[in-house]
Amino acid sequence: MKPADGHAMSEMASTYLDALRAAGANLVIAAHVMALYLGIRDPYSLGNLGVAIFFLLSGFLIMQSMLNWLNKPEPRLPGFLADRVARIMTPYLPALILIAILNLTLIHTNHSQGGANTGVLTFLGNLLLLQDHAVFQGLEFAGIDFPWRIRSYNSAEPFWTVAIEMWIYVSMGLFFFCLLKRERIDRWLGLALVAVAVPVLIWNAAAGGGKSLSLIWLLGAITGYLFHLWRANGYANIRSVATAVTAFSVIALVGRAGKVGFQPFDLQTALLMAMIMFGVLALLISVQRAPSLLRGSVKFLASYSYSLYLIHNTVLILVLEHVKTESTWVNVAIAVVAAHGCAYLLYLAFERHYRVVGRWLRPKFERALAPRASESTVPVAADLVAGSATAASQQER
Repeated sequence: MKPADGHAMSEMASTYLDALRAAGANLVIAAHVMALYLGIRDPYSLGNLGVAIFFLLSGFLIMQSMLNWLNKPEPRLPGFLADRVARIMTPYLPALILIAILNLTLIHTNHSQGGANTGVLTFLGNLLLLQDHAVFQGLEFAGIDFPWRIRSYNSAEPFWTVAIEMWIYVSMGLFFFCLLKRERIDRWLGLALVAVAVPVLIWNAAAGGGKSLSLIWLLGAITGYLFHLWRANGYANIRSVATAVTAFSVIALVGRAGKVGFQPFDLQTALLMAMIMFGVLALLISVQRAPSLLRGSVKFLASYSYSLYLIHNTVLILVLEHVKTESTWVNVAIAVVAAHGCAYLLYLAFERHYRVVGRWLRPKFERALAPRASESTVPVAADLVAGSATAASQQER
């Protein structure tokens, strides 16, 4: 496997990816507005569509990131994980603290799905991204009922997907760098990461809130690798191939939706969605320039889309409880504008600094994950799979 070359996305293709990010967050907002303000339980699956878009994009982009890490000297896994933790946690931690305070002081309604969704235990569980962990769901599936199951912190309903995404990052980082590339890390810390992360990856390939979110993420990752190979081949026949794939997928998706309904978490539907999304991306790669107004506005909306995803539901609930007007639609407008405004402030104060946080975390992760001198030189992931304590020779770097 050759290291990925530099990103070759055109300005229009990059704008398109930003538009998908912004659209995903706003689709989730639309679903929550319908549920909270109109009493409609998302008949068009807009929320699920937004989440599916996020996971497809995440898989696509993280695969590009892992391939680009191959250009760098070892150790690679600590830097990769430091960057992912920084990207997730830089706005997540302040959002969690703010949401906990607001739920203690201003939010009086209960948005529990059962189990523990407020209090110190829930806060710590959300801080460690253990909300709705696969272990909790597995025990529930086994018929074991327990009231202390950790859920998302009350109004922070979207947090369940953030935890899944983080543990997918960890699982795939271990697979890519330790199993495939034979990178060595501290054995016991590696085992702990495997014990926490891999059950989430497996459970969400078979069940979970999104039924197949791990597989949807992997669809995006596989597509990212195919684009890497395609780019190395100069994007041969890109227009004709992309046109054929997109047209085929649109027709097939319409047929699928007509037969079983539009279900974005259905793997067959997600596959067709991915073919459409990335087929359009391939078509746009050859369009070098994007109109400046379009580029600027889309880039702005995408910049704080993650902060918007984190905080919007809490803001919607706050407005619902404390702002009263004669028109439901005026309330909706106030709530949506407030959600965007608060999200942008969260972005300015925290999210946009994630690269600085990542650079600060990298040496700390390198020290923590460095193998001890007394340990076997076998990479922990390979040792788990092969069950062997034999030292392995260094592979392609």
